[in-house]
Amino acid sequence: MELMPVKRLEDWMLYKLYQTTYPEHETLRILKTLIKYAHVERDIFCIIEVINEHTVRMKPLNDLADDCLISVALFSDYLKKRRLNRAYPDVKWYYSIGKQSFEKLGYYDISRHYDFWLDYLKYNIFEELTKKKDNTDFSIDM
Repeated sequence: MELMPVKRLEDWMLYKLYQTTYPEHETLRILKTLIKYAHVERDIFCIIEVINEHTVRMKPLNDLADDCLISVALFSDYLKKRRLNRAYPDVKWYYSIGKQSFEKLGYYDISRHYDFWLDYLKYNIFEELTKKKDNTDFSIDM
């Protein structure tokens, strides 16, 4: 099997996601989540966001769904420690909020396959990314 180099992280992630057998609309929505976190630094552990020094608000449902998915898939150990040390919500809370948020947004398939996506992101995306030498070390099987 030949490996073909890929220049963009997004192309590699799309290839990895399309290796699943899940519908395209589900896969593309997960890709949108991954791209958001690849390029934007954000606080994914809070449900409230600061707009300016005088205004705070609840995060929009899209952001809440994405934040919870990434938090549980990538940072579940951190969430457990935070729960013990500071009485923050536990992993089950983030799991439940994320799953329900996707359902409320109309992404019923993602909500139904939530456990699959958590595992797939953790073991097939994030773990592989940690093994990469740099941001240009991407290749796909051809």
